[in-house]
Amino acid sequence: MKRYVLNLLQFSFLFIANQAFSQIDTINIYDLDLNQLSKLKITSASKITQNLNEIPSSIYVITAAMIKERGYTTIEEALSELPGFQQRNTLGVNNYVFQRGIPNQNNLTLVLIDGVQVNEINTGDFYGGGQYNLSNVDRIEVIYGPSSVAYGTNAVTGIVNIITKSAFDKRVELNSTVGNFNTSVNDFSFCTSNKEKTFGILASGMIKKSDKAVLTGRAGDYNWTDLMDNFEDDYAFDVKAQLKDFSVGTNYQYKKVSTATNTPSVGSIFRDYGTSWNIRFINNYLKYNKKFSKNFNLSSILYNRNATVMDNTIYSIVDTAQIGYYRPSNLSGFENVFSYTGLPFFSITAGLTLELQKLSPKNSFSFSDSPELAPPDPAKPAMLNNSRASAFVETQIPIIDKLFLSWGVRYDKSSLYEQPLTTRAGLNYHFGKHIMRYSYAEAFRAPYPWDYSDGVGNPSLLPEKMKSLEASFTFSIAENYKLDFVTYKNNLTNVITKKIVYEGYQWTNRGQVNTNGVEVYLRHSSSFLKTSLNYTFNQSFDESGAFVPEISKHSGNASVTFLFYNYFMFNVRANYIGKRENPVLISFTDSKIIDPCLLFHSQLSFVNYKGFSLRFTIKNILNKEYYHTSNRTPERYRQPQRTFLFTVSYALDN
Repeated sequence: MKRYVLNLLQFSFLFIANQAFSQIDTINIYDLDLNQLSKLKITSASKITQNLNEIPSSIYVITAAMIKERGYTTIEEALSELPGFQQRNTLGVNNYVFQRGIPNQNNLTLVLIDGVQVNEINTGDFYGGGQYNLSNVDRIEVIYGPSSVAYGTNAVTGIVNIITKSAFDKRVELNSTVGNFNTSVNDFSFCTSNKEKTFGILASGMIKKSDKAVLTGRAGDYNWTDLMDNFEDDYAFDVKAQLKDFSVGTNYQYKKVSTATNTPSVGSIFRDYGTSWNIRFINNYLKYNKKFSKNFNLSSILYNRNATVMDNTIYSIVDTAQIGYYRPSNLSGFENVFSYTGLPFFSITAGLTLELQKLSPKNSFSFSDSPELAPPDPAKPAMLNNSRASAFVETQIPIIDKLFLSWGVRYDKSSLYEQPLTTRAGLNYHFGKHIMRYSYAEAFRAPYPWDYSDGVGNPSLLPEKMKSLEASFTFSIAENYKLDFVTYKNNLTNVITKKIVYEGYQWTNRGQVNTNGVEVYLRHSSSFLKTSLNYTFNQSFDESGAFVPEISKHSGNASVTFLFYNYFMFNVRANYIGKRENPVLISFTDSKIIDPCLLFHSQLSFVNYKGFSLRFTIKNILNKEYYHTSNRTPERYRQPQRTFLFTVSYALDN
């Protein structure tokens, strides 16, 4: 099979390369070339609309076209092909994303959908996985480095803002995907508007199911039996209406996933089938955006967020009972952001945020009388109220021609944690078509009630604090070539980590993490060919100078996409991750080292023929056996084997 696939890929690559270079006048289906992308308006960096070139932080945009042409199916899959991202995928409850060399519980990166946070309210974590409806994504804005001035807690290593499609489009789209590991994905989107584009409405939905990978027997280091059911079922629904300056919307996500990979079942009292972790996210918002004059703009948003581990969750099954789990939370907030733009590159932005949170510091459990009987619904746990008020101001000031200064400061007041003051400053210099950026930024991650109470508890926790320096250069080498060269230095103090104590465990502030890194990103775009290549060198070490586990010094990604014969597209991409140290010894190998791996993926697409598109995707083409690190009882996690996906799409522009 492997030899057949390699021969097929070799033949396809040679055929496509020949056709691509002979079809220069082909139809360009790409959303944006590099010149257009550099002029893209970004809303995530400072909560106002800015040209990408005016932002002092490094920022990359994943467009809808890139998602389709590369066959991304999860948010972390898309992020992992950008510089500076690494992963810990436990193939279970959550997938963890590490940005610029700092392992964490997904609580140092802030994730938003249309500007509204989706990090879990009780813990500050965001959930990776398949519950994001990528077919409804217009673009994903990824901002690197601390952004607490604009966003407050959790915006430590970066921000990911998932921006959905506009309600002012007129389009109907249907997608259906099938694949091995019992994978199926079905989604739709519908949007329409009046002729004047003053009123529009969008609705989209998705159902996704998969067993993800084989982890039984040797594939799972003999941690689980042949009865293991390691599934993930995802549901998403979006509705959005826009009327002139107003927009109202709801984003609903439901993730149901097996908890089997949390704990080995071979030789234990735990059962590895019949469990489920059911978590629901609901974001409701009402936005008002008004440009009162050429220079003055007001943006207001009223939002309500619900992030609840549902009471039908079966956390685990032991030899005497099924164990239920319940953890609700809710948050309501209001934010006003004012911006004034005067001379070229001069602007001032100020914002005020008020929030009320209802949190459960601890979950509640329930127990059945038998491993064959479902547990009763757990009682609602004791809830805790938290109020938070925040204010920030940022400005851009021209110093001399083509050189301008950015500066900002934020103050947070909470009823639960100390009042941090954070700041950031940056310089942007434009010379020809090239840009030089230099920035200093601070950020914090406040302890949540969950951190204070989890395990045996620790009421004396302090906020984690980050200080960061970054210098970057963007070179427009030619009309279709762009090179980014970035260096950074981060210092995270008061690091919150799990500590084993006599009574069990608790979260505690222990030491610091320092990172030094270099990122290089080369991109090329033309009417028939798109290529990208990036490399990251990262050193992460603690206060004693010891290297931090789970982080590789070297990682890189490459992608090549050909467009040929007007309707055909072929993408091949590669991911490299260097060796990493596991937090614990791996019994299966008698070593702490996770071996390096080089993966290849491809997608052949037949696109936009009378509204129909077909896509054939192969992930992990060579069926590489590779592993990720672990923060749970299993010592490492085998990642998915070769995966085949076939997608049929239909789109109709109204």
